[in-house]
Amino acid sequence: MSTHTPVCELLGIEHPIVQAPVAADPRLPAAVSNAGGLGSLGLSWSDDAGDVVRETAGLTDRPLSGNFVLNSDQQHRVDQALSAGLRVVSFIFGDPRSYVDVVHDAGGLVMHTVGSAEEARRAVGCGVDVIIAQGWEAGGHVWGGVATLPLVPAVVDVVAPVPVIAAGGIGDARGVAAVLALGAQAALLGTRFLLADEMRSTRNTGVA
Repeated sequence: MSTHTPVCELLGIEHPIVQAPVAADPRLPAAVSNAGGLGSLGLSWSDDAGDVVRETAGLTDRPLSGNFVLNSDQQHRVDQALSAGLRVVSFIFGDPRSYVDVVHDAGGLVMHTVGSAEEARRAVGCGVDVIIAQGWEAGGHVWGGVATLPLVPAVVDVVAPVPVIAAGGIGDARGVAAVLALGAQAALLGTRFLLADEMRSTRNTGVA
């Protein structure tokens, strides 16, 4: 099974691994991107999303993603991030419709997290470029109530040929292989990265 999938080409990454946006700290996303995956920044509560993007870009010259939680208006932060050069923008919760054209006009790609096939269909209908199918096993912000393994093929079937990234309960190579076999083109992992040297929780607790 090839691990360099079409979404790797689309996102400009080497490996089908996307880091969940667990923090706005630049160190972990930069390290993941430098290793050939897609590092992700959580920008929903940043005072200046552009400053965070620029700081992270100073640590890597590879693609990055910035995530925004759409339970409040994020237009200003999205504009800040795009002005700073961010070109992969991901959303969770809410309706991404009003943000899609803004990102596309800046030459960027839009990823959106869904918890059902119907939500995936609506997201593709408003121009989303990549769907993140998140099962209920996911940590952090959980959007749906369907488990990852049944959700992924259902979403893949609905949105093809739009690429799907699987999220939720994936913690090792076997999990990545499983979701690739179900039709996903990459896996999004969050908890697996919490023990990385670059993760804030590791530095604060002394975990090796």
